[in-house]
Amino acid sequence: MRKIKFVLLTLIFVIISACSSSKNMANNKRDGSSYEKALIVKSISEEYKYVKKVCLNCQFLSQSLSYKNNKPYDILTLKKPDGKKVSYYFDISIFFEKGF
Repeated sequence: MRKIKFVLLTLIFVIISACSSSKNMANNKRDGSSYEKALIVKSISEEYKYVKKVCLNCQFLSQSLSYKNNKPYDILTLKKPDGKKVSYYFDISIFFEKGF
């Protein structure tokens, strides 16, 4: 009886985990275009590497710190060669205010 309970609980856990994983993957289209799609980074240098990769020949305009739902975000704003401004959002909660 104990073994059946264990197997049943394990099966329930696997099903719940699979459902939450697929939900997270469906919503995990992070491109940095908004707070909701902010890229999770481990350092400021990762932010700059990303914008250099995705925004070729862009001019750096500003970097700002913002909070949403008590979570810190860096926002890098650039100007594209056609003059259009674009901002990229980065979730910096992994390292911000953690010390050196």
